[in-house]
Amino acid sequence: MNAEGRMDVTGLRILVTGGGSGIGRAIAEGACAAGARVVIAGRRSEALEEVVAGARGPGEMVAIAADVTDPGAVRDLARGCARRLGGLDGLVSAAGVHSIGASLELTDAELDRVLATNLVGAFRATREVGRMMLEAGSGSIVEIASLSGFGAFPGRLAYAVSKAGVVEMTRTLAAEWGRQGVRVNALVPGFVRTPIQDSLIERGLLDVTALERRTPLGRRAEAGDMVEPALFLLSSASRFVTGHALVVDGGWLPFVGPVDRYAGVADA
Repeated sequence: MNAEGRMDVTGLRILVTGGGSGIGRAIAEGACAAGARVVIAGRRSEALEEVVAGARGPGEMVAIAADVTDPGAVRDLARGCARRLGGLDGLVSAAGVHSIGASLELTDAELDRVLATNLVGAFRATREVGRMMLEAGSGSIVEIASLSGFGAFPGRLAYAVSKAGVVEMTRTLAAEWGRQGVRVNALVPGFVRTPIQDSLIERGLLDVTALERRTPLGRRAEAGDMVEPALFLLSSASRFVTGHALVVDGGWLPFVGPVDRYAGVADA
């Protein structure tokens, strides 16, 4: 831990894709506050610059606009990190899009859109950063997965398939790259208060009251709840952890359901 009580990532060079909002933004800000040198990437330059302008702490932060669905942009992003930081010690692959709707109405175009960002884009960023880390003989990669990759969430077929793929990618690369000094893990958030999730609630597609009653800790996560788990996976504190999916969900996944008064749910 450092003086602020955070995991020690002082001086680590970290790239966060999807760093302009939500979980990616929170992790990037937390890493900077904990002393890391952070590059944030995303499609919207104005959002990235807003995050950079508000960054606080002993670390530093710069922005590079890049879309993970564009192979050339991802290659340029990796080169930009190498030029600005001299290499990378960590990657948080947080760029992602959501999709919700009946599976029979899922179009090929929508499936392609979601997979292109959440799975193919995640691999593309991981591959380019992985090349640098493998050459250096060290590094830690954190993929942002989802509870939907571990069980059935009706209406989220494209998203669930993409995130299940991220978990298997994590395991495969961990086994493949471990002997060369590169660790690959996944962070699996529960339901997190983000702009995307808030929009689903506003559209009536997500019942936040039912969600919080179903969660043993009784609330949604804040994006900041994902910071320390991510910094743990990036730091030397997790030096013997690889191929792991770290679930941070307030107890959602192991809780089968409210069947009696012992579940702690008011109307059980």
